[in-house]
Amino acid sequence: MNRVLAVDDDPNLLEIIRLRLKSSGFEVSTADCGDAALRLLEKEVFDAAVLDMKLEGETGLEIFENIKKADSELPVIFLTAYGTIDEAVEAMRRGAFGYLTKPFDHRELVIQVEKAVEKNNLSRENLRLRSMLRETLIAGNIIGRSEKIRRLNEQILLAAGSDASVYIQGESGTGKELVAKMLHLSSARKDRPFIAINSSAIPESLIESELFGYEKGAFTGANRRKKGFFEQAQEGTLFMDEVSEMPLSMQAKLLRVLENREVYPLGSEKKIKLDIRLVSASNKDLTEEIKKGTFREDLFYRIHVIHLRIPPLRERREDIPLLAGHFIKMYSGRYGRKAEHLSPQAFEKLMTYDWPGNVRELENTVESAVVLTTGTEISADAVRLSSDTTALQSYKEAKREFEQRYARELMEISKGNVSKASRMADVYRADLYELLKKYSIDPESFR
Repeated sequence: MNRVLAVDDDPNLLEIIRLRLKSSGFEVSTADCGDAALRLLEKEVFDAAVLDMKLEGETGLEIFENIKKADSELPVIFLTAYGTIDEAVEAMRRGAFGYLTKPFDHRELVIQVEKAVEKNNLSRENLRLRSMLRETLIAGNIIGRSEKIRRLNEQILLAAGSDASVYIQGESGTGKELVAKMLHLSSARKDRPFIAINSSAIPESLIESELFGYEKGAFTGANRRKKGFFEQAQEGTLFMDEVSEMPLSMQAKLLRVLENREVYPLGSEKKIKLDIRLVSASNKDLTEEIKKGTFREDLFYRIHVIHLRIPPLRERREDIPLLAGHFIKMYSGRYGRKAEHLSPQAFEKLMTYDWPGNVRELENTVESAVVLTTGTEISADAVRLSSDTTALQSYKEAKREFEQRYARELMEISKGNVSKASRMADVYRADLYELLKKYSIDPESFR
């Protein structure tokens, strides 16, 4: 759920803003002065802020400057009386997102906040992508000096120069989303949205509304218009991972969207023309899935214009030392450890293992080894492989297992009643829905 900070010294107006935004699906925190707003910013992350231009004893511009110091990416919408429009214009010059003059239309406020949140999500995603690339890429390429990786990097750069659909094939843990992000950031669409979805993680009952979006009132619970993933990716890249897991009924609808380059949100008769670049991926051989009758051949030819295959780690063992060294440096810095290199025995252990989980498994193994190492050299004992009976899970894997088990137990105890489960777990219902969607847990199956 998107979070909004509202700042005003008029308690009545502040309550109206809170109620209006809450009814439109936002979570709202309020403050009656600049100091209170800054205290909230220290504790929470917001997606947008609504700020009155004139507060008792301080100006909106002063608070705005302090807000930008606390969170430079936060979009701020000013509320201004006629006499302070000049100040609002000055705020825009300094980087404010927009302003509304009092008395303002509450629908316009919601629209402005929705646009600000969308901008904020895009800005933070771009920052995250660039940060991720700085951590996981060397000289703009996938880490590795092997011939197969050199060839893959070349193919990515060539494919990025066109808008043709790309299909990425690779085993779990090889870095399919990373390749998709490289394609996006190397293309002319790099400053537009990159939207990634996991087709297998969306319950079949929700997949159409998630992909295509819906209008307010389209079905029970649709209390506001929602953009689908296709519309969110306008002018950018839509990455559909595990596309082989999409139900046949949805494959037909996806084919129609790709053929016509347009989409109809649920409950709407107005079509939206699409300008996107589609990148899809799977760890399966789609030609085999076509033979089984689980994947449409006509859709295959739509998404399979350019084919990129990511080699598993066992096919490029010469890249293991480079990858391991990169992860040692990254996690030593992150956890404040002194680890710098592998012992000869630890090195041999990494080189002779088959790596069924590929680069992801190698990263988890090195992360665990760094945490268990106090000196500069990582010993063989610190390298815990899944074939070892004493293997230690990475924090990420342990967290994932806990979340999945906890969500299932919640559904079992509540018999699929999400409202009851959210109260039991003391979490917002929207956050619980996100968790269920993340692990493809359908509440209906527990009723």
